[in-house]
Amino acid sequence: MLKRSLFTSTVIASGLVASIAISDQAAAQNITLEEIVVTAQRREQDLQSVPVPVSAFTVEQLENRQISQGQDLERYVPSLKMTNNITQPTNLSPSMRGSLQQDASLAVAESPFGIYIDDVYVGRMNGNNTRLADVERIEVLRGPQGTLYGRNTLAGALKFISKTPGEEMWLDGSVSYGNYDAYEASVSTGGPIGDKLAGSIALNFNGHEGYGINVATNENIGQEKNWAGRAKLRYMGGENFDAIAHISYADSRNDANVMVNATTPGIPSNAQYRTTDLVPSFGGIFDNNHPDRDYSGGGLLNIPNQPRGDTEQLITSLTMTYDFDQATLKSVTAYVNTKDYFATDFSGFGGILAGFETESNQWTQELQLQGTGFDDKLNYILGAFYLNERANQDMSWYFFAPTSRSGYDTGTDSYSVFGQADYAITDQLTMTAGLRWTRDEKNWDFNIDYFFAPIPSENIVDSITENSWTPKFGLDYAVNDDTLLFVSAAKGFKSGGFNGINIFDTTVAQSNYGAESNWTYEVGIKTEMFDNRFRLNANYFNNRISDLTLNAQVLVNGNLTFPVQNAGSATIQGIEIEATAALFEGFNVFTTVTLLDGEFRDLDPTSAPANSLTAFGVETQTPQTADYAFALGFDYTHDFSLGGNDAAFKLGADIYYTDDFITSATNEVISTAYDRINAYVELEYDEQWAARFSMSNVEDDALFATGSRGLGGFIARPPQTYKFVLKYAM
Repeated sequence: MLKRSLFTSTVIASGLVASIAISDQAAAQNITLEEIVVTAQRREQDLQSVPVPVSAFTVEQLENRQISQGQDLERYVPSLKMTNNITQPTNLSPSMRGSLQQDASLAVAESPFGIYIDDVYVGRMNGNNTRLADVERIEVLRGPQGTLYGRNTLAGALKFISKTPGEEMWLDGSVSYGNYDAYEASVSTGGPIGDKLAGSIALNFNGHEGYGINVATNENIGQEKNWAGRAKLRYMGGENFDAIAHISYADSRNDANVMVNATTPGIPSNAQYRTTDLVPSFGGIFDNNHPDRDYSGGGLLNIPNQPRGDTEQLITSLTMTYDFDQATLKSVTAYVNTKDYFATDFSGFGGILAGFETESNQWTQELQLQGTGFDDKLNYILGAFYLNERANQDMSWYFFAPTSRSGYDTGTDSYSVFGQADYAITDQLTMTAGLRWTRDEKNWDFNIDYFFAPIPSENIVDSITENSWTPKFGLDYAVNDDTLLFVSAAKGFKSGGFNGINIFDTTVAQSNYGAESNWTYEVGIKTEMFDNRFRLNANYFNNRISDLTLNAQVLVNGNLTFPVQNAGSATIQGIEIEATAALFEGFNVFTTVTLLDGEFRDLDPTSAPANSLTAFGVETQTPQTADYAFALGFDYTHDFSLGGNDAAFKLGADIYYTDDFITSATNEVISTAYDRINAYVELEYDEQWAARFSMSNVEDDALFATGSRGLGGFIARPPQTYKFVLKYAM
């Protein structure tokens, strides 16, 4: 399979190069690809000069790829999977290169994927699927970022960068309407307020009706309503000082895209979700293409579950920068408040209910000192970071009557100091070295009350302290102005924690788990050819994970529990390719290719996850690691005159394909291979007005996303959706 995948990716890349070579002979004018500036190394650099695998998306690319929230990125970022949490619709379970979040308990779960919004670290996964207003650029850093970004970035980091007000005025707005009564309205404006002040404000409202029907109640499910706002005030006090005050708020309400019981007659329970019969069963029980049908008959026990989620997130920050002659001092002070409520009806008609309410309060302070030396041969960054978080979660269970209520409070104090430097040994060869020390201090206070059982209430208090060192070493060699070769070794870690979702057994709640770490060894190339008309970024990585944290859904003392444990180790390796080509004026093509191979190794046979793997009798493939995935698409722009004014016709389409992959840590649920086609057409007038029609999932396939054996269901991806958009830009 790997050889076939590698051959296919080679054919795609070779086809792009050949097309460039042919079209280059007939080029009538200078055609080049857009330069993209990123901040992957905490300073502004050209994407092609950064010796780190980075996927970056401009405003135009985000619109053309129909990327409106974090989940959409998985189609265009190599090795990335973003699936809805099985019970929490407003939250995602991200995975990068096979590393994934395990525990669904929002107040204690630690993600391997760091999320940053305008340099503000967002430590919790609740709210990570909310839509953001005024996004100017998205950067996805692949691989461990432990030195510069710290805790919980062993898989990578996701950075959202919004527009910064300055001396130029802007006004952007759009409205759209589509099927399933989908709507969206957004506006963004900013500019100078005086000699030394500038400001901006942005608002976004969107939502849609449900994609299906609860066959038990005949109610519409899968509805979504979101709104988000952002405001910035910038002080430009002089040549050396700059300060930005920022506040943003997002509210997301989501019923989930149909979670249904997936019991398939004739399939053994230990293979229920590891069979190709799953998707036909889905189509015969609940069909996204025909949500008005009633599939409740036939003797099948397939009643939809009905998760409902509501997440509110407030972010405030103050960023101050002072430039010295040879260095820049930067301070980022931030507060993040996240409230998350969700309820799940496992029966479909009100018999078995679970309600969860979570709130986290996070304060962070970061200091960075950046500078150059030795005639600009040395670039360095030194810094310190502090995080204080207090979170709580309350859980209530209802089995046709109030059954139990539990809750916990957690506290985290995290301290770190770090430094990284790159030194130009020669004009072409640069060495990079960095190191970060992190100390996490966590405490845990858990209690549970039973209403109808002779079981006494319990209270559990626990704490853990961890110290982690995350170094990085690298060499990069500039073959010429257009080609960069790099090799690196970097370490990352994911902080340990406590077991929050134990349902009815406190044995699991009394156990904690330690930090997960990995070493990643990487070699890559970044190159541009044909006068910057062809861009190719490719890399090979080998990821060695130690103290692997896995989540199992098992019975403990007869009770359903979800223990997270350090179960062993894993090796994941892969090839990632990103290529873009300007074939001729106005016509660009792009592709991404991912080849992955991941296996568990040296699993602790006494751990619950290892026991689950044995019970299901499956191979030791790591989750979220499809052998092969790719995206291929194009964008075309034709300029012409209309009524004496400039106009443009725009057209684009892309296809995403992924091989089948396992969705759960214990290999119990598999997502079959699928493809997705998106397309758009647009007419722009006078460089200000534009009308667009876009469509997602052109084939209108009902696609399986993720599932849970213990929770007895799975979530489907959205069906075919389309919308009409009217845009204005000043």
